[in-house]
Amino acid sequence: MSESKAAKTEKKLLACAKAEFLENGFAGANMRAIAQTAGMTTGAIYRYFADKNALFEAIVGPTANEIKHYFIELTNDQMTMLELKKQAAEFTDMEEGMRGVFDFIYERFDVFDLLINRSAGSSWENYIDSLVAFDLASTQAYIATMMQVGLLEQSPPANHLAILVKQSYKQIFEIVASRMNREEALGYLQLLIPFLYGGWSAILGKRP
Repeated sequence: MSESKAAKTEKKLLACAKAEFLENGFAGANMRAIAQTAGMTTGAIYRYFADKNALFEAIVGPTANEIKHYFIELTNDQMTMLELKKQAAEFTDMEEGMRGVFDFIYERFDVFDLLINRSAGSSWENYIDSLVAFDLASTQAYIATMMQVGLLEQSPPANHLAILVKQSYKQIFEIVASRMNREEALGYLQLLIPFLYGGWSAILGKRP
């Protein structure tokens, strides 16, 4: 079935908007410039999207939600292994998960560039903070389960965990913040994975 005229127009509009956001960031992007590039009036854009933020969200939202669900699946898998086998995640588990994140990011790098580097002023500017909040809650639940099954005697202080989780995400998304090419990022990842695994293993009483 062929695309409708409206669907084609929306697709072109999103492509033009993405280019404008990548060049100027959300705050600097101009709806008039987007309209001109798309060959339509500014008023016509508002028949498709309520405002600039809605347009930005249409571009980044699906990918942002998809990677969040990926993190949720990783967390659930680790928790299941801990509950059933009474065994904490191994290095190979973390490596596999991190490489999955790496591949996901580089298949959609432009969108992550928008999210990490060019989202200031939009409703997505604190997106990483939302991932950190989710991961912190998951980490605390994981630690509580480790204590229940006898793998850990006590939990690190919550405020210390919050700092460590936030820094972990900063280190992961540095590949986007620094706009590393894929080859450069792969070399960085080979250092980052054992660094994070070793650190968390020491904190949680497990030696790599």
